[in-house]
Amino acid sequence: MQEYHKNFLNQRVTAWMRFLPSSVFSDFWKRCFAAALCLAAPFFALADPLSEARARLAPEPMTRGEFVQTRELAGIRKALVSNGRFVVVRGLGVLWEDLAPFARTMRLTRSEILQTADGQTLMRLSADKEPVVGIITGILFGVLAGDLDALARGFDASGEVENGRWRLEFTPKDAHLARLIRTLAMRGARDIEQVEIISAAGDATRIEFRAISHAREIPADVRGRFE
Repeated sequence: MQEYHKNFLNQRVTAWMRFLPSSVFSDFWKRCFAAALCLAAPFFALADPLSEARARLAPEPMTRGEFVQTRELAGIRKALVSNGRFVVVRGLGVLWEDLAPFARTMRLTRSEILQTADGQTLMRLSADKEPVVGIITGILFGVLAGDLDALARGFDASGEVENGRWRLEFTPKDAHLARLIRTLAMRGARDIEQVEIISAAGDATRIEFRAISHAREIPADVRGRFE
């Protein structure tokens, strides 16, 4: 019976991932660590890369910018490319807008995932009704909002820090999560600049963040989108 519930949970998570925006929850990509990491200077061995990255990320209330996503699927030569814009508001959530090739928006909060297009609701998942949504939002907040603590709860972290820049790689702690995600790598400095995710099947997604800006005040129109 216990194995049945584990398999059921894995199937539900896999099914939900198909509905999430391709730019966020597509199949994931692996990046291998360079052998040089093993030969890194004593500073790297002593420093905690996760704490270093957390301390360097910009603490402003709002971060916005653009993204370009490249997906490379096993067995398909041509990469799939999409682009859009995003807004991260601390304490509220994330707005993730695909602009091309298809327009759609995801609003992510700690308790809900809402996807819309042309004013119509495509999907609404609530953590109150579907507890596993909390697992999904934890991963998404880690990737999109730089919530490294959320990632650390479900993944083992390793990495390096050099000249003000950091790179982290996360591997799942739980065997059932490992059936979906093989590795998740991030790099940046004051902001997250790139995320690269590899699925257990070997498909890859790379998200590049560009034109990043910060604000201390949250505009009323942005705040209103979370109400």
